[in-house]
Amino acid sequence: MSAAPPGVVLDCMVYLQATANAKSSSARLLDLLDLGEITLYVSRETLREVRQTISDPVIRARLTGINDVVIEALFRRLERKAILIKQIPSRFEYARDPKDEPYVNLAIAAGASYLVSRDKDLLDLMKWNTEEGRDFQKRFRSLKIVTPEVFPIEARTGVQP
Repeated sequence: MSAAPPGVVLDCMVYLQATANAKSSSARLLDLLDLGEITLYVSRETLREVRQTISDPVIRARLTGINDVVIEALFRRLERKAILIKQIPSRFEYARDPKDEPYVNLAIAAGASYLVSRDKDLLDLMKWNTEEGRDFQKRFRSLKIVTPEVFPIEARTGVQP
């Protein structure tokens, strides 16, 4: 009997990078979703931020690989494969960057093992040498925040490279 796939939450920029570059490490995460190797959790709030960000005219002008077809394909993929968590209690507050709270709270509510991000504020929560990092890790022991490059190795081995 095989283990259940790890539960994962992706932050907004990971979706943006995955959509902009199909060969990126961020895009590989969506491939893992398609293969059933991860369980991806989303919420209405995080999906709204992803859609707003990815549809922003300034971003679309800079990232020419993003167009309406690609955006709609992403959201159809998420609708088919991701699990929508409707009730997200606010268990985590982050004065340093309140915009990160919906992703952390989604991961906590879903019981996800990983939050995948490139956001320094989020990644710093994994640093034991800071008070907020120690507090976060003590409160939410089962949640790890990692980059898209680290995720596949961490998920297989439990060790960051």
